[in-house]
Amino acid sequence: MNATMNTAVNNRTVDQTEIRLMQIAVMFVLAAGYMTDLWQVVAAQAGIFLLTIISPWLNPFIALYRVVLRPLKLLRPDWRKDNMEAHRFASMIGFTISSSALISFYAGNTGTAWALVWLILAFGVIALSGWCAGCFAYYMIQKTGIKGYFKYAPIHGAFPGARPPKQN
Repeated sequence: MNATMNTAVNNRTVDQTEIRLMQIAVMFVLAAGYMTDLWQVVAAQAGIFLLTIISPWLNPFIALYRVVLRPLKLLRPDWRKDNMEAHRFASMIGFTISSSALISFYAGNTGTAWALVWLILAFGVIALSGWCAGCFAYYMIQKTGIKGYFKYAPIHGAFPGARPPKQN
């Protein structure tokens, strides 16, 4: 098992429970930032996105899941054939949008900043329903033929960005 990406090397599976927990945590953090009107909370989430881009193990929500919640069987893994790169790319988009919000806060454009935060929240709600806009963007870039990081196509039978079907 590749501990860095939580993806099996041979069959490329990803724990969807881990992904959903991260999505829920992001939404709670950003909603808390909005409700308390603290840009610092948005900055903290931007930092978490950056840590996730570097390595998902550095994300505190994923670490909590892997070290506490899953071993105690409080949450069960939902392994599905998937490409972790698409989810990390979604974190890159989250980092870009939250960083743009921070720039807007710094410039005094709080309305724009909070609108960007709400954009991430909206993407999170959509992702929890089963379709990830960041993953979709990853697969659209992959279709252009760019290799390297974008070399993985959607899992057979899954619409680009949609949560892959359960394995039999």
